[in-house]
Amino acid sequence: MTEEDDDDNNIIQLTPRLPKAEVEKILRQKWKTSLDTGFTVVPSVLLRSLPSLGIEANELAVLVILIDLWWKPGDMPWPSKAKLARLLGVSEKTIQRSIKKLVDAGLILSESRYRGHGGQTSNRYDLRPLVARLEAATKALKEAEAKAERERSRAVRSTAPKKATSKEA
Repeated sequence: MTEEDDDDNNIIQLTPRLPKAEVEKILRQKWKTSLDTGFTVVPSVLLRSLPSLGIEANELAVLVILIDLWWKPGDMPWPSKAKLARLLGVSEKTIQRSIKKLVDAGLILSESRYRGHGGQTSNRYDLRPLVARLEAATKALKEAEAKAERERSRAVRSTAPKKATSKEA
């Protein structure tokens, strides 16, 4: 097996887009009434890029909660560490470590917020760095998939039986 073959094995194919009505039908078939209370969109590229982003289970859990709380592009979520800990069933210290890892990896920004009288309240978590990294990962995945498809096509053409010419017949 060549290094090129190994690269092909690392490519995760992107799922083709379906019409919105078809997506809704499939989601209802899979999740039934559990969608009635709402749902969160988690880009597949996030899940497919966990190792390259340096995201482990605790960080992923925190990210999913932050994504769930983020509804408007300019209105970033600001849950308390206590709330995140309650939602995930872990300690606040685990949340602090996970947030630090996400910040250190350049995936989120943690911004202090203050009350009118000056006391600190929960931090605001900016997810735009994550979005930028996911856009780059998506571009790389699409390029790798296109390259693999070109190479597969080339390989099929080069191994296809050649037609006999009139001189050979």
